Amino acid sequence: MLLAALSDAQKTGIALVGAAFIVFALVSAFVIPRRWPNFPGRHVWAYVGVVICFFAGMMATVVFVAKEQPEGAEAKPPATAPGPPPPAQPPAPAGNPAAGKALFTSAACAGCHTFTPAGSTGTTGPNLDNLAADAQKANRGSLQQYVEESIVDPNAYVVPGFGSGIMPPNFKQTLKPQQIADLVAFLTKSS
Repeated sequence: MLLAALSDAQKTGIALVGAAFIVFALVSAFVIPRRWPNFPGRHVWAYVGVVICFFAGMMATVVFVAKEQPEGAEAKPPATAPGPPPPAQPPAPAGNPAAGKALFTSAACAGCHTFTPAGSTGTTGPNLDNLAADAQKANRGSLQQYVEESIVDPNAYVVPGFGSGIMPPNFKQTLKPQQIADLVAFLTKSS
């Protein structure tokens, strides 16, 4: 199972050092004694030094090349790292921007976000007047996909300069799909 976790470069590095070690062992056990029957003779310490170097090289390769990443290092990319867009989902219901504006106010979005079309000036969350530019920098799909993802999974991408965990993560459970579509319509039509 450990071998499957290694990258191709790691496997190649271990294989090359291992192959050199094996070739040295075979040559020193079969080829050299045929030509020099008294091998290693009086040069035994030089031979032992070469064997120790090969052994140390093999062990160092295993230790450093196959080194495990620190706990949790590969589990999840940082929340602010731009990544590929989310997978395509079934089409969302068509949103009503007017209903989205009312929901923006009633769900207290205006208390955290600045958004000129809603007349809000909150500073806890990102300035939604910059929504299109933030979506482009995030590289998370279309503007609509970015806005919907930001509502239903706010920690999937966090605008630089803002901390994760500030926006409530439960809007997917507390809002109906139509309400999410209405918010998306309001935010994207007004941007």
